[in-house]
This record gives sequence, C-alpha cells and structure tokens, in this order.
Amino acid sequence: MKMFLVALWIGLSLPVISVQAAANRTGDEQQIRKIEQDWINAIVKRDGAFVTKLEADDFTFTDPDGGVLGKAGDIKNTTTGDTVFDEIKIDSLKVRFYGDTAIVNGLGTVKAHTKDDDWSGQYSWTDVFAKQSGQLKAVAAHVTMVEKPPTP
Repeated sequence: MKMFLVALWIGLSLPVISVQAAANRTGDEQQIRKIEQDWINAIVKRDGAFVTKLEADDFTFTDPDGGVLGKAGDIKNTTTGDTVFDEIKIDSLKVRFYGDTAIVNGLGTVKAHTKDDDWSGQYSWTDVFAKQSGQLKAVAAHVTMVEKPPTP
C-alpha cells in the first residue's frame, strides 16, 4: 500500500512539475529575446560595456568571412571596427533550451557599411548562451550573410 501511495503521488506530481518547467522556459525565452535585442542595439551604438558584460571570457565569434575572434577581438570590432551598423532589425528568432544552455537561430535585416563597401542585406545567425554563476552569458556566435539569388 505504501508503494502504491508513493507511485500515485509521483504520478500526480509530474504534470505540475511539467507545467512549472514550461512556465520557467517561457520566462527564459523572453529573457533571451530581450538579450538578443539589447545586443543588437549595443552593436549599432558601439556599446562595448554591454558586450563586455554579456560575453563569457572564452566567447568566440565566427564572422561571415569565416574569421574567428575571441571576446577581446569582438569588443574591439564592435567599438572601433571599420564596419558601421546603421540599423539591425530582427526578422525572426527561434530559441531552444538544453538544460542551462540556450541556442538561438536568428534572421535579420542589416544596414551596414564600411568606407568603401555596402554590407547591407539579410543575415542569419546562431548564438549560444550558457548560465554561468546564475547569469546568461553568450559563449559563441556565428553570422552568415544570406546569399541573394542571382539576377537573370
């Protein structure tokens, strides 16, 4: 009888735990979406302080040309690099969780330029966040320009 009551309690508790976990994930997803928007705003404003706080010490960034930067290189690029970002608009985001890790796939429209070139277009990206000391930190990012179809 005692085993039956324990099994019954566990069976009745699982749906409650599942609902609580889903509610927590909704809050986590909203937090990630806000971080993504704040990160984009920081890039446009060249806000190195925000990027410094967001990125983990071992952060890696892979740029559209395949170059890989660490945290210091990414901050330098964000604050003083040749590329000026006039506007970045998030078109879509998909957020998935694996324990304390979140993977974000994004698609956005960018207006950007250097002294000589226009880098505007649509870009896709993957950002990886992990909880470190209770804080979500960006640990990796990869950005790719969406290829425009050839004109006939």
